[in-house]
Amino acid sequence: METFDYVIVGAGSAGCVLANRLSEDPAIGVCLLEAGAPDRSPLIHIPLGVVAVMNHRTATWGFSTAPQSALNNRPIFTPRGKTLGGTSSINGMVYTRGHAADYDEWAALGSRGWSWDEVRPYFLKSENNENFTGDSLHGEGGPLNVRFLDRANPIDEYYLEGAQSLQYKRNTDFNGPDQEGVGYYQSTTTRGRRASTAKAFLRNARPRKNLTVMTKAPVLRLILEGRRATGVVAGIAGSERRIHARREVILAAGTYLSPKILMLSGIGEGDALKAHGIRVIQHLPGVGRNLQDHASCPFFYETKNRQAYGISVLALPKLAWWGVEYLLRRRGLPASNVMECGGFYKTDATLDRPDIQHIFMPGYRRPPPNVIGYGHGYSLNVILLRPQSRGEVRLAGADPALAPIIDPHLLEDAADLSVLRKAMKEGRRILNSLSFAGMNANEAMPGPAVQSDDQWTDYMRDNAATIFHPVGTCKMGAKTDETAVVDPRLKLRGLDGLRVVDASIMPRITGGNTNAPTIMIAEKAADLIKEDARV
Repeated sequence: METFDYVIVGAGSAGCVLANRLSEDPAIGVCLLEAGAPDRSPLIHIPLGVVAVMNHRTATWGFSTAPQSALNNRPIFTPRGKTLGGTSSINGMVYTRGHAADYDEWAALGSRGWSWDEVRPYFLKSENNENFTGDSLHGEGGPLNVRFLDRANPIDEYYLEGAQSLQYKRNTDFNGPDQEGVGYYQSTTTRGRRASTAKAFLRNARPRKNLTVMTKAPVLRLILEGRRATGVVAGIAGSERRIHARREVILAAGTYLSPKILMLSGIGEGDALKAHGIRVIQHLPGVGRNLQDHASCPFFYETKNRQAYGISVLALPKLAWWGVEYLLRRRGLPASNVMECGGFYKTDATLDRPDIQHIFMPGYRRPPPNVIGYGHGYSLNVILLRPQSRGEVRLAGADPALAPIIDPHLLEDAADLSVLRKAMKEGRRILNSLSFAGMNANEAMPGPAVQSDDQWTDYMRDNAATIFHPVGTCKMGAKTDETAVVDPRLKLRGLDGLRVVDASIMPRITGGNTNAPTIMIAEKAADLIKEDARV
């Protein structure tokens, strides 16, 4: 029997942070379990590899959603990382925290201790910002490197100038005093390499004798003794191994898999569990509910102008030079995450914070998962930041080998469809501005023929997807909230020795990329765990 003080399930964006922070005390034994293999693929570590790694055969779970009724019953590709670093090893590396009001809203909804002023120190604790120093909004000396790209593509400026010509303000820092405006994104990279949480947090902690990391160790279910979680059962090398926790089991398996593990262990909506022949240990109807994600819809432009990143015979010399430059100086196209600039804006001036995000990509691409194509061009993802639609994660059966049923109900709320349609029209205005005139590009998708509201709606139903930011399925909330799964200290309701620490605890989705907020959650959780251990 293997016993540790803490058993952490999932070595992703949250799990790697927890493993580092909890093992800082050499007297504390920590076990980190990861279902996937080590993060050895070069596609993970070269930023440009993002165009391929999201569909990697072994580094991702290969999930798709259930058919989406508002999207012409299409299943939607929704990748999650299955390797050390989790989704931080396959994501777009964009570093945004969301809006300060997002966290004040969490607190107002019953998550005491999670207001902006209370979570901001944890963002700073993680961060080593190369470009912004010496203020109260950016961190220095933390393990997670954050920076602007050394050299962005020139056509990024066409997007930024086009937006400014339409009275959008230039913003030099989306994590500064004001989120609104257009500008360049900072990324979680360092010296031309991806800074996943496996690299930023886990690498330096691995030599500690009190930290045990097991890969290819998917957790099948929790071990429960009475009202207490005392360990997990993991599938390792073809057999079941019981790994025990003296203090706590911490689920950090992500928005899809943390609720799955809870439900397989008898924790969730009672009737649904009984339908799969699972004995109900704790009736918690909120488990798997409240799923939220950022729906998005793309523009694709094609051009013969080779300023835009792309693959063609005439571009081969430039591509070869970029490869040499990367080998020598860690610069050039391979050092780019391609998601170089964009912005945040309001579709209604009366809103208190932006409800739309843009990610402009200065390279030719096709819809995921087939994102690489021959030719040159650029694209824009228009992202709905504050969806009203709510979905769920359900069990497909009692067999742990079955993937969960993921049903985000994308764009099912009529308000979501209306806001995104309005935003698509505005995105076209920017892309058709005079700043792009020299590109001589044609709008391949949706195409100039799409003009009326009905045509826009049809295009979105055929092409909208997700930008891969699922949250909310183990919602944090007050004791009076019957839909809450964990309390504000992230302890599971009704059971001892069990917490959930990942993006699934968000009561509302944040307005931006969700990796930085997930890292913040783990930083704060580590302090909560240490505080409770001292009581």
